[in-house]
Amino acid sequence: MYKRKTSGWSQHTDFMALDILCLELSLLCDFLLNSSWNEILHSSIFWSMVIGSFFIDLLIMVIMNAYNAVIRRDSYKELRSLLSQAMYVTIGLIVYSALVHANGIDLLQLLLPTIPVYVLLCFSMRILWKEHLRQRLHLKNHTGMLVAAQAERLKDVITKLVNHNYDNYQFVGAAVLGSISDPQELEASLAHIQQGDKEIAALPVVADSDTLIQYLINSWVDEVYVDIPAGQPMPVDLINKIMDMGITVHVAMNEMDEIEARHKNVEWVCGQVALTTSLGYVSQRDLMLKRLMDIAGGLAGSLFTLLLTVILGPMIYAASPGPIFFSQTRIGENGRKFKMYKFRSMYLDAEERKKALAESTGQSGELMFKLEHDPRIIGQVQRPDGTWKKGIGGWIRDLSLDEFPQFFNVLKGDMSLVGTRPPTQDEWEQYEPYHRGRMSTKPGITGLWQVSGRSKIRDFNQVVRLDREYIENWSLLLDFRILIRTVLVVVTRKGAM
Repeated sequence: MYKRKTSGWSQHTDFMALDILCLELSLLCDFLLNSSWNEILHSSIFWSMVIGSFFIDLLIMVIMNAYNAVIRRDSYKELRSLLSQAMYVTIGLIVYSALVHANGIDLLQLLLPTIPVYVLLCFSMRILWKEHLRQRLHLKNHTGMLVAAQAERLKDVITKLVNHNYDNYQFVGAAVLGSISDPQELEASLAHIQQGDKEIAALPVVADSDTLIQYLINSWVDEVYVDIPAGQPMPVDLINKIMDMGITVHVAMNEMDEIEARHKNVEWVCGQVALTTSLGYVSQRDLMLKRLMDIAGGLAGSLFTLLLTVILGPMIYAASPGPIFFSQTRIGENGRKFKMYKFRSMYLDAEERKKALAESTGQSGELMFKLEHDPRIIGQVQRPDGTWKKGIGGWIRDLSLDEFPQFFNVLKGDMSLVGTRPPTQDEWEQYEPYHRGRMSTKPGITGLWQVSGRSKIRDFNQVVRLDREYIENWSLLLDFRILIRTVLVVVTRKGAM
């Protein structure tokens, strides 16, 4: 019976527990420098920081996916990952202290010793624990795998497998799909397979297609890896016979390598086995965390929007009588239509004037309309000397205040805090297939394009490239970084128009 390898959180609970233990020990050491055991045990501040640091570190580990490929990371990559994690833990502790009003804590006195000790302890723990796991995997590795491929591909297939094995399997032999024309030559070619910087012992060629079943009957093999070249028929009968013996079979689908999608997964779809390919990939866990982050941010943003309405509403109405809010049909995830809300920063006839302005500025038919001095903006007036005077609409747009009503869209689920900017319906209708890929995720208030230049980026293909880069490399940590960069961009008004 095939014992499926664990993945996700359950695969790294040991690292997570040791990581949290290192942080708590670092806190304890710091408190011991300034207090006695008895004072610490009865200190509400100490226990508050212990509980807070536990959840902060756990949250950061989940968001960062801190232990992804941890076994394969070298010391340099491990230190980089840990320093990044320590930085976010520090920020979390500062925010936590402010939220719980921990006035009895000298943050500088607390963090200066705690964080360096935490980094040192945690780095040492990871290195030692990884070495322990490698030794244990090597000693306890009893999963025997046989590799089956065509003679001309056998060396390449084995080389790739042994270089990505990480002690999961013990390779017990090789088999040729087809017949062996020159056994000695084939054996000699397998005597020079590199695993990193060293040469491994050659695998014996033990069978071909005609003798493989008989060999498996009389030999120790737990699993068989079958490599099928692109365009070649799959040996279904052979695979079924191997499986009937109780041996697990892995079939390499080399034909699927020609599909350019970065993310490929084998799944059950309506009772059928299918290869699922997509521009980006997200787990249900990450979707849930992203939605929770959206709800929290949406609630806070919506409350702030209500306060802004009290201030901006009368100013907008006084400069241009009419609705305070502006709604427009936009295109969301995979072509879904929704109403997007904004504070109105343009005159009421802005949409009617857009076509004429596009023609006069040579932007007719463009996939993204941008105008440096847009006369449709409330209060935007050209002076006699040719310079432009900004009004309330210009200031609202410069400070991105017009975007705040979109927090209501986030709460509704039409948008996310971070994503790609939703196009208008007429822009969407002009998209080429490649362009549509940027809307394969939920649109966001901010995104990689906005923090990479905002209105300074006029080339639509560059916008598409940035949006597709975001989708292909999405992670909760990337969202978190974009949110931080968004605040900096808005405060400095970088790229505003």
